[in-house]
Amino acid sequence: MATTASVTRGFTFATGVDVTAANLNELGEPGVSVAAISSTPITLESFSVASAPAATLGRIIHVTNGDGGNECMAIGDGTYFRVIAMGSTIST
Repeated sequence: MATTASVTRGFTFATGVDVTAANLNELGEPGVSVAAISSTPITLESFSVASAPAATLGRIIHVTNGDGGNECMAIGDGTYFRVIAMGSTIST
């Protein structure tokens, strides 16, 4: 059974505990559980070099002409997108 609660800053609950940053910090960090996504296909956003968004740190995109005019994947380093080396094609 899941428990849901809304918290309003500065509100005092019936427990008498004032909801402040210090009191909330004493509660510790909540555990987070994420369902497995291993069988979920991932489709990257596709851009040309000219239309690529800001290179946010860790953002991965598909670039239609980003590796000397060839398709590639790229990862943002916070300033630039860096080409991810693709290597050989898959085979059996």
